[in-house]
Amino acid sequence: MNGKDLIGKRVEIPVHYDLWMRGARFGKVTSHRHGKGGQSAFVFVKMDHPHIRRPLKVWALDWDYMKIL
Repeated sequence: MNGKDLIGKRVEIPVHYDLWMRGARFGKVTSHRHGKGGQSAFVFVKMDHPHIRRPLKVWALDWDYMKIL
């Protein structure tokens, strides 16, 4: 799956993320960044939970574990 294909989609974040365990499970993918200098690519997910203000960074290795809603 390509990160650019995820932009604008509603997703459930992977279950092994700490925010998922705290109850913030759903959000919308807002942007994609390419990895550089030994880093993996990632997407930013704006969470629906009212207490989470900062976008969550989901690394490319975890994209297979995200559920697209």
